[in-house]
Amino acid sequence: MKGLSFNSGLLGMFGVEQAIEILAEHGYQAIDISLEVDPPFLPAPPPHMSPQADANTRRRVRRCAEQAGVEIAALNAHTNPINGAPEVRKANVQFVRESIELAYDLGAKYVVTGAGVKNFYGREAQYWEWLVDGFRELVAEADRLGLTMAVEAGGSPGQLVHNTSRMQKLLSYEGLESLQVLFDPSAYQIRGESAVEAYKALSQRVAHVHAKDGKGNPEDFEFPPLGMGDVDYEGLVDAMIAVGYTGYISVEYEAFAWGYDPDPRKVLTESKAFFDSIFSSRGISFGESRA
Repeated sequence: MKGLSFNSGLLGMFGVEQAIEILAEHGYQAIDISLEVDPPFLPAPPPHMSPQADANTRRRVRRCAEQAGVEIAALNAHTNPINGAPEVRKANVQFVRESIELAYDLGAKYVVTGAGVKNFYGREAQYWEWLVDGFRELVAEADRLGLTMAVEAGGSPGQLVHNTSRMQKLLSYEGLESLQVLFDPSAYQIRGESAVEAYKALSQRVAHVHAKDGKGNPEDFEFPPLGMGDVDYEGLVDAMIAVGYTGYISVEYEAFAWGYDPDPRKVLTESKAFFDSIFSSRGISFGESRA
C-alpha cells in the first residue's frame, strides 16, 4: 500500500497548486485531481483542472507536485458515457479521452470515470452497448499512452453499474481486458452489499480505492464522514493487505452535501487520523503531517 491520497473536490476553493501544498502539509502522499464539471451534489465544487489546460499549466502543476513530494495519483473525469442524446454522449466520451491525454502530461497513472446513468427511456441492452463501445475507445487510448482506465460503480438510482455482479459483467467484455476498477466501498454499501466481500470479489482488477463512508439505500442514503457510516474499514484494509494491494487509498469527502462540516483542513486532519489508527494497529505507517 502506497499511502493516502485525497480527492481534490473538497479543496475547490484553493487553486490546484495550493491544494497540493496543503496535502503535503497534512501528510498525504498523493492527490486525485478533480476534473468533474457537474457533480451530482450541492454545493458543487469547481473542477481543479480542465482537459483544455494549456501546456504551461500542465508543466507547472506537474512540477509543483514533484517539488511537494505529492504524487498525482489519478484524475477524476466523471461524466455520463451512456447519455441518451448521441451528441452529448459523444462529447462525454471525448471529455474522458482528453482527460487521458492530460493525465499523461501530468504523470498521473489512472483516469477514473463512471459507467453512467440511464437518463432516457430505453432497453438496458442499448445502454450496455453504448457503454462498451465508449469504453473500448477509451481503454485503447489509455493503453496507447501506458495509462490505466479505472471505472467506478455508482450506488445512486439509475446507475448502470451499481454492484459487484454488474461490475463483473462489464469487466468480462472483449476489448476491456485492461480496464480496472476504482473501488468505492460506499456504492456497494448502499446497494445492500458487504463492501469487504465486494472488494474481495473484484480485488484482482482493483487499481485504486476511494475512502468514503456510506449508509442507507439507493433511495435514501448519505455519505457521512469516515467512521460514521456502515462501511467496515478495518475489514476492508485487512482484505487489501491480504491480497497485497499496492496502490493508494484516496479519501473522497462529500459529506458536506448532507450538512456535515465542510472545513477542509479539519477533514484532512480527521480523515488521516482515522486511517492512521487503522494502519498503526497493523504496523503500517506513512508520512507525518507538517500542518
